[in-house]
Amino acid sequence: MAANTLVSDINEILVGYFLNNKKWYDNEAKAQYNARVKQVTPEDLERATEHAKIMASEFVKYAKSKKYGNRVDGVYWTARKGSMTQLVGVEVDQTKNTTDTLIKFNSGPSDGWLGLSAKSTKGQGEIGFKNPGVGVIDRLLGTNIVNNYKKKLEPIAKKLNLPPTDSARKTFIRANPGIKKLTEEYGVKMLSEMRDELFIRLNKMKPKELYSHCMEEWLNANTMYPPYVKITGKGDKPPYSATIQDPTKNEKNDAIATLKFKLEKVGNESIGVMANNKKVFKMRFKFESEKLASSLKMSGESW
Repeated sequence: MAANTLVSDINEILVGYFLNNKKWYDNEAKAQYNARVKQVTPEDLERATEHAKIMASEFVKYAKSKKYGNRVDGVYWTARKGSMTQLVGVEVDQTKNTTDTLIKFNSGPSDGWLGLSAKSTKGQGEIGFKNPGVGVIDRLLGTNIVNNYKKKLEPIAKKLNLPPTDSARKTFIRANPGIKKLTEEYGVKMLSEMRDELFIRLNKMKPKELYSHCMEEWLNANTMYPPYVKITGKGDKPPYSATIQDPTKNEKNDAIATLKFKLEKVGNESIGVMANNKKVFKMRFKFESEKLASSLKMSGESW
């Protein structure tokens, strides 16, 4: 597992720990934390911990500003499928509501429920916010990107004598610089072709269809219950900071609501979504790790 994923797991779990007055709130979360701590450096652990402290503090301030009560009555880790539906008593689609930790205040809007989606970054800028599988996009839009990639990959794999499984293929490619140079070149070209295929499909969508696709599948910005905020811990040394964003209320969503869209090819593998002359976000194709030897992914990123 990538180091940044391990650090993010620690950070996410610790935000709940600090919101719960430095008490463990979930046995599975505690076990996950104890496992992850052994897998990261002391520096990364300290950063994740310090981020979590300020993120918890800023979350409480935000909640008070939105008329939530001054007491946290419950902290719930929502990693388990169906856990939010069980907690709040109404059906919650956890593929759309990306709450990591759900907080129950003693009073306030939405029966006192407010979720948070935690991120942690060494830098100060915005970070990627959504990583749908390419197969998901194919199903939603009726494209055939995954199958087209597989068809193109087959003759290349034969030509280069690549092993049949991703893990073996990855080892083989990394042990052979000449092969790696070729797979990198093929991979870059194929990512560009995927981007072009999606670009054509998106350009055929009516403004209202494109609006729904962006808001529901990329920005997770439709009003939902329970509400949640995105909170990001930032910085690689003190003083650390945290920013909070309500995914349903920001200037980018206001721009996209005008339905005045313009799509633009960005770099080799990205599509930039512009609305009302404002850059909203970009959709980027990528390989999970090694080109031609790992799964295809997409990333929603700031632009």
